[in-house]
Amino acid sequence: MPREHAVVTGGGSGIGLAVVRRLINRGLAVTILDIRATATNVDDLPEGTLQAFDVDVTREPDVRAALATAARTAGAPTRLVTSHGIRGQYKPALELDLDAYRRVLDVHLVGTLVAARALVAGLPEDGARSGDRPERGSIVTVSSTTAYRGWADQADYGAAKAAVMQLTQNLAIEWAPLGIRVNSVAPGHTLTPMVQEMIDQGYDVTATQARTPLGRLCSPDEMAAAIEFLLLDATFSTGVCMPVDGGWTAVGK
Repeated sequence: MPREHAVVTGGGSGIGLAVVRRLINRGLAVTILDIRATATNVDDLPEGTLQAFDVDVTREPDVRAALATAARTAGAPTRLVTSHGIRGQYKPALELDLDAYRRVLDVHLVGTLVAARALVAGLPEDGARSGDRPERGSIVTVSSTTAYRGWADQADYGAAKAAVMQLTQNLAIEWAPLGIRVNSVAPGHTLTPMVQEMIDQGYDVTATQARTPLGRLCSPDEMAAAIEFLLLDATFSTGVCMPVDGGWTAVGK
């Protein structure tokens, strides 16, 4: 029986790469889409990764072409994790460069929609059965705890991630009759290469750790475990945005 095929955007590093490892360990074939996929050291990619494509997820023709190529090797993909992303400007709203602002929205929001539409457009008609409705596929998007509250200097990244959360709910409602579940995770501070770069540039995480009930940052593999659950195991969950933040959003002050 052919292995099920998953696509992970932003799968070349951080949370995305941790997801790739977990899905391969679950027996799935995995395709990586990343703007720097081929620059990733092959030794760093887990055994069983089928293909890695250099793709800008905001370019729909390129995303669809990559998925079509991957499908010829492993069959049409039925699972998608959208873990791509870029940093915001971390500036007051009055100082934001609008071209950079549009790029943050484009990558996070438009890129998520582009990848999700590409997956759904290529789904086979048959699928695994879950209860009384056939499950043809599932998608997990990546939002952020910044989507839940107003944050200073987050009028780009926070707004984009809030939009991803709303998009997830919209797609969950629209695509449930098609047998497609769509859920999201909202990561708290996770020690990805992007966060490590911020720390190296002087970002102090001690206040974040002190405010977080579990008292530490999340590891990429811990975040990937939550994504794996929603993608593969939570068969009666759709439209959910699950904070994975060590209790950050539960703190009332």
